[in-house]
Amino acid sequence: MSPTQWREETRPCPICGNSRFRSLGSRGGDAHRSGLGVRTSVVRCRTCHGVYPRPFLVPTGNPYAEHSTDDYFRLHERATKVKSGEELAERARELVGGSGRLLELGCGEGGLLVGARRIGWTVRGVEMTEAFARSTHLEGIEVELASVEGCRSLDEQWDAVLLAAILEHLYDPRACLARVFRALAPGGVAFIDVPNECSLWTRLGNIYMRARRREWAVNLSPTFPPYHVVGFCPRSLRWLLDDIGFDVVDIRTHRWSNALPETGSLLGRIERSAAEAALSLGAWLGSGAGITAWARRPPNG
Repeated sequence: MSPTQWREETRPCPICGNSRFRSLGSRGGDAHRSGLGVRTSVVRCRTCHGVYPRPFLVPTGNPYAEHSTDDYFRLHERATKVKSGEELAERARELVGGSGRLLELGCGEGGLLVGARRIGWTVRGVEMTEAFARSTHLEGIEVELASVEGCRSLDEQWDAVLLAAILEHLYDPRACLARVFRALAPGGVAFIDVPNECSLWTRLGNIYMRARRREWAVNLSPTFPPYHVVGFCPRSLRWLLDDIGFDVVDIRTHRWSNALPETGSLLGRIERSAAEAALSLGAWLGSGAGITAWARRPPNG
């Protein structure tokens, strides 16, 4: 399989549409410790505080298809995902007032759907990468093989929609959330889980890069796994949900996993230990590297 090709597109902020920004640094290629991906600049919107590449590097194919299921999901523990699915479905049931139809966008191997089905929800997934969608772990759950942007499932009505680690992968997250809003039954809920691009971890990481005289950013990963192309903080996520018409039930930050690889070098061990400390301290201070949110379509909306 030939490597993904990328085309440059200069776009305004994909969250609010404004073109005022400040630079955070470069990411990918020679602006990456392992030389992964292609170099581009990463900026922060001055209006909504969202983070995005400028220019965007848009793939001509499906870059996820270049990775095996085991490789791409190597940090995911199956039993933990299933348990999380049970917990999310239980919370959705509390908010909605009962079990109903639940859709997950970008369902991957389907662990969350397995958990939701176990406690009584009727479930379906949407996944664009065939190797992920055809995974034996899906246990017979219906999965639409399609992109989030082109899926037919969002033309139906759902009581709950899960967007667990999906919005950061989309070039137009606003359009996706607008479709989710329309697909939800009145009073239905959406769950969102995204990285926090203004966490203590990202802020200290960018300061560290400057201290080493590198004009690099630690935000996003536009052209290498896990292919995060748009970034949120609690402020920008709330802004977008409010603007679309959702009632925000809850937004909070939490600890994210440490993605720095383990190395044998002294510097590498120090960096990983420092990252671990920043992730833990950030979570304790309310500036964790992950964000979760529940949002409801108003009963009369």
